[in-house]
Amino acid sequence: MVDDQIERPTRISLGQSNWLFGGAVFVIMWATLIAYYQFKFDLNIPPSTSGDEVDYDSLGWELAHGRGFRVDLNDPEFREPYDVAAQTSERFRLPHRESEISTTRPPFYPWAISYINRLVGRQFWGTRILDAAFVAATGALLAVCVRQDFGMTAAGLSIILFLGVDVRTRLYGRAILTEAMAMFFVSLICVVILKLRFHKFRSRIDDILFSVAIGLLIGFAVLVRTLMILWLPGICLLLLLIWMRLGFSAKRSALLVACAMSGVLLAIVPWCVRNIAVTGEFMPMGTQGLVQLSASFGDEVWESGGVWRNLEHSGFFDEVVSDDQTPVEREVAKAKWSRTQAKEWIFHQPGRAIALIPMKIKEEFRPRNLTEAVILCLFLLGIWPALWTSSGRVCLALLAINAIAIGATWSVEGRFLVPVLLPMHYVAVLGIVWIALMIPFAPLQRVFAQRQVREA
Repeated sequence: MVDDQIERPTRISLGQSNWLFGGAVFVIMWATLIAYYQFKFDLNIPPSTSGDEVDYDSLGWELAHGRGFRVDLNDPEFREPYDVAAQTSERFRLPHRESEISTTRPPFYPWAISYINRLVGRQFWGTRILDAAFVAATGALLAVCVRQDFGMTAAGLSIILFLGVDVRTRLYGRAILTEAMAMFFVSLICVVILKLRFHKFRSRIDDILFSVAIGLLIGFAVLVRTLMILWLPGICLLLLLIWMRLGFSAKRSALLVACAMSGVLLAIVPWCVRNIAVTGEFMPMGTQGLVQLSASFGDEVWESGGVWRNLEHSGFFDEVVSDDQTPVEREVAKAKWSRTQAKEWIFHQPGRAIALIPMKIKEEFRPRNLTEAVILCLFLLGIWPALWTSSGRVCLALLAINAIAIGATWSVEGRFLVPVLLPMHYVAVLGIVWIALMIPFAPLQRVFAQRQVREA
């Protein structure tokens, strides 16, 4: 009787447990990154002025003050922290240049920076805390997926590999660049597609709404990183195969893919209309991809083995730009010139154009340090077992889609792999689990066999 009167604790479901676990991992990773950045670098130190970070910083500042999507390095309030830091180091010296409406950068990340500027004023620490949140959220999603499939020990290893071993997560978690946000959005896409295999559709309307929602997520990812527009054919094929495997007819699966692409269009069309209006040309994704097209296919990229080279430094655009043009006119002129030259180069040297594709992919995957080499080796070990699991195949498919996009553009020596670190790390952990299960040591096998790999 006494026992019956004692209130028994409510049992936490598996789903609730995963949410709690993921939330705890996120908080720990986020706090760790923020503390690391503050004590090793100072969260509020300006970025180096030699890369793209200054442009994103300026775009966020201009948007916050209602001056539009533009870069203005001459604003005194914007320049102040750079000018102060430049007194002690040349790498913070900020040049003066003509204010310009930007046609080269995607909008989502600068918009996020602008809201932080509106909230807390001129800063770098808020932006870096946001980037650290994106990295931590990616790590949490990875840990939850690994825990569901392979158990807690494997999840712990995934956390160590992601945050402790892979230097890229720590590097791009403090860079004022799109990588951290892109990593998070790609991770969401990966997790949603993984969950799609177990989704229970109830009606045709549910199917359509779910498909449009997936498309919106993909479209937002394109607005974070323009390169992902090249993902769309591969994503369409992947979704089509998944829906057909769920038992839908080819016609219905194609309809759902079309609904997903309509979601993409809903997300990106306003931005495309803006770019066409600003440039006066049919350049819906802006000018950056077209300007760099000859850096994708041309003599310079062939000589560099597929690695991107700055065409501005070689005088490639000297014939088509002049001081009497506006910044937008110069970007449009460069885009047209680069597109024409790249088409001619491909037409006259088709063999080299085809050979460049694997060269670029190889250069992007080639490790530049020991930590990248460790992750790559584990990833290569995980490819074989990944081919035999539905989760692994989805991760490999996303990595292949990204690799094809790299082949169609250029290598930046590993930077284009940062957005796909979640699927890459998942396959790497799968390699560890596979090796552990192959070792004839019963306690080790029991540790890694807590859950079977989930199949669609």
